[in-house]
Amino acid sequence: MKKNSLNVLRKNKLARYSLFVALAAIFVLLTILVTRKKPVEEKPDAIPAVVIQKPINGTLIESITISGYVEAEAMIPVVPFVSGTIIEYPARAGDFVEKDTLLAKIDDEPFRQQMLQAQAAYFAAKSTFDRLEKLFKAGSATQQNYDSAKAQADASKAQYDLAKLQLDYTEVRAPVDGTILIADQAVGGIGNQSQPVAVLADLANQVVRLKVPEKYFDLFTLERDSLQVTITRPAEKNMFEDAVTSATIENIAPYISPQSKNFIVVCHLDDPGDRFRPGMFVKVQVAYKTYNDVPLINLKARKMDGSFYIYDEKTKTVKYIEGASFPNDGNNFIVPEEYRNSYIVMDGQNFVFDGQKVRLFDEALKETQSDADTNNSFVSGE
Repeated sequence: MKKNSLNVLRKNKLARYSLFVALAAIFVLLTILVTRKKPVEEKPDAIPAVVIQKPINGTLIESITISGYVEAEAMIPVVPFVSGTIIEYPARAGDFVEKDTLLAKIDDEPFRQQMLQAQAAYFAAKSTFDRLEKLFKAGSATQQNYDSAKAQADASKAQYDLAKLQLDYTEVRAPVDGTILIADQAVGGIGNQSQPVAVLADLANQVVRLKVPEKYFDLFTLERDSLQVTITRPAEKNMFEDAVTSATIENIAPYISPQSKNFIVVCHLDDPGDRFRPGMFVKVQVAYKTYNDVPLINLKARKMDGSFYIYDEKTKTVKYIEGASFPNDGNNFIVPEEYRNSYIVMDGQNFVFDGQKVRLFDEALKETQSDADTNNSFVSGE
């Protein structure tokens, strides 16, 4: 009896196990059938959009740009040689003056009195010497008396001449032709050698002294004759055009500063005109190589590593172009000749990879606008 019961239990367990396996198999089969799908098509929204542009033929100039300040080639501080109260001061900043023009007048009365005293002393000494000279020639005066009288007369003459010169120095005049840059004295002030009454400069001769990094030393020394220098003074935006003039390299310092690792290059402005003045900030462009009739594209097409992408119209994919030292002028770079007629990716290049399918931005924008119009129509019930 027990044996029959055990057989029944075993048969029941086997039946239940078989049923479980069958159900599990059916479940797996259904899962495969349900989850099985067609290949998912890439949604248009998942395809990155890019902006493309073809290179434009043009001229590119390779150059370096260094900032500096305009200086007058020669700035002359005019100082009085005597000290005293200024009683006349016709000097005005900005005026052009010719040589010997009066710039300031110092009170000359004290110097006039000194001159009169020196004159009287000289006349007296001269009279004494003239008398002793006659006596000496007649043998009535000693050599010692003669020499003493002569020395006294000569010393008095020197003092008299100095007094006259100092009287003349009370009139401070322009030593050369030039424009008055600084005139900050006034009547009643004290004129002396520590403070110029005016500063003159020849504005037709202005220079910029550039502090050039050491790495460009060979460029300036070996290619000096072929370098083209342009000086620009940035003007106020929307008011005036920038002031621009060419310049000539006048001098190149033969040494490098051990502290700054720079050397000095002096550039002479060819035509400063009325828009360049000493002290003005300028940008100096030194062009060293010119490329004519080359394909150019804006630098924004390049990634951080210098690489860029081109667009294939047929496959609608992009191709990665490895970065290199493409010549550039700070705004554009020269595209390799083999890509002269290719479309260059200008925007969106940081979100694509080599061989990736892309959309053009204009097309993506139209699709987005179309979807928006469709949604608006649905909401409005049209």
